[in-house]
Amino acid sequence: MTWLYDALVIHGTYRVLWGCPWRRVFALYAEAIRPGQTVLEVGPGGGYFLDRLKPRGIELHLLDVHDGPLQASAARLARHRPVTHRQSALEPFPLEKGSVDTAVLSMVLHCVPGQSVVEKAAVFDGIAAALKPGTGVCIGATVLSQGTDLSALGRAGLRYLNAKQIFANTGDTLSDLTAVLHDRFADVRLEVCGSVALWRVTAR
Repeated sequence: MTWLYDALVIHGTYRVLWGCPWRRVFALYAEAIRPGQTVLEVGPGGGYFLDRLKPRGIELHLLDVHDGPLQASAARLARHRPVTHRQSALEPFPLEKGSVDTAVLSMVLHCVPGQSVVEKAAVFDGIAAALKPGTGVCIGATVLSQGTDLSALGRAGLRYLNAKQIFANTGDTLSDLTAVLHDRFADVRLEVCGSVALWRVTAR
């Protein structure tokens, strides 16, 4: 059913609700991930972007609290022989410290439980610990409820998704995200597309 997720979410809600074409998110992957890297994707969804990118010779780790998307993405990306980790992104990551070249947190932070980005900051602590010091990169994107250009349709979508407990981002703000990233990483590059914040940061 990954094709349905691709069609409805990536090729649907990204642009229609959040005002951010999927290619803006894909560009983060294309810029950061290189052959031979160790790559960690937190909340891989259906594995669409890595499947489309087709990087060569990567060592791939997939982490998700839900077994369904974890297994679906692992199957789609089976050619990379991914190592799967079923656990919450708020818990310490089961990877060797300083072992990851690129960590991805793409369109998942808004689903992580918490009343604000600050309450979810443990995700970034785990990523910071896993990245190679000085060279490791974290890329990501998230839908924010405050501090971005959220359309009327997007606001209706947020109300519905939060009411259904699919999203948990009613208190997620651009200012908090900016502070959390600057507190933990170097070379912070952060931009906004519609109601989506996209970033690329480097480990200290």
